[in-house]
Amino acid sequence: MIDPMSFSLSALVAFGLSAAIGIERELHSQPAGLRTHVILGVGSCLASSLSIAFSHDFSSPQFQSDPARIVAQVVSGVGFLGAGAIMRFGVNVKGITTASSLWTTAIIGIACGAGYYQSAALATAFVLFALGILSKFVRKTFKAKRVRELKVKLADRPGIITDIRTILESKNVHIISIGTHIKDKSKLELDMIIQIPHDLNLDSLINVLHAIDNEEMSMSISEKE
Repeated sequence: MIDPMSFSLSALVAFGLSAAIGIERELHSQPAGLRTHVILGVGSCLASSLSIAFSHDFSSPQFQSDPARIVAQVVSGVGFLGAGAIMRFGVNVKGITTASSLWTTAIIGIACGAGYYQSAALATAFVLFALGILSKFVRKTFKAKRVRELKVKLADRPGIITDIRTILESKNVHIISIGTHIKDKSKLELDMIIQIPHDLNLDSLINVLHAIDNEEMSMSISEKE
């Protein structure tokens, strides 16, 4: 049997710690915010408490109960919830951090349900540090990648793709993917996803590509979100 007073304390701690993470995600307009984290944290707390109570109330020497069974299902089930927070925008994937915070919130709720409040609070502090201070450090130290879609139309000739690839690589432009389409057996259309260095101006890139001897060349560069 679950003691109401004991569970109230566990649920309250789980609520507060989950809310702290949820508020941070809410401030950054993430798909899973305050309500999702709180519900997940409190629900995981209840699952942990039930698992312990079941093991105590319904186990016997003949039929041993494993208190980790319910908890294990919660941990694996949260993976599907986290997948819903991950979204794809062109070649970029967003929401992985939020999915990770959801998974960790579930573990924090489980710890609260088992009475490990100090460990849960310490884990919450680390998560908030990673989402806040560490996130700012990463943004300043490691600049975000500039990913663009480059479309080129030009007259086909032997070695033209190799020439374009060589020019891009000489400017430290990384080609993520490239698609080709031959039109009218003489015109070539290239659709490339490229990653551009921060010190390379788009106008400079276009001018370099226009240096290729091809009178029918036309191109466009658009941002991939």
